[in-house]
Amino acid sequence: MKTPAKKNNSGAGRRRIIIEMIEAGFRLSEKLGRHPLTQGCNCMACIHHRKRILETTAKDWKFRL
Repeated sequence: MKTPAKKNNSGAGRRRIIIEMIEAGFRLSEKLGRHPLTQGCNCMACIHHRKRILETTAKDWKFRL
């Protein structure tokens, strides 16, 4: 018989946990509506906003005429 710890490490268990986290983020986004980025908020809007802040921006283009 598998222990609960081993069952959660299976591929299906990991997928289920990820899907539950995504669905919880969507539910929280719907509940909160539009709001400013807050620290510790795990709604999808804040997650994507933090991701855009952390992404490295492309270098500035320098044109010569």
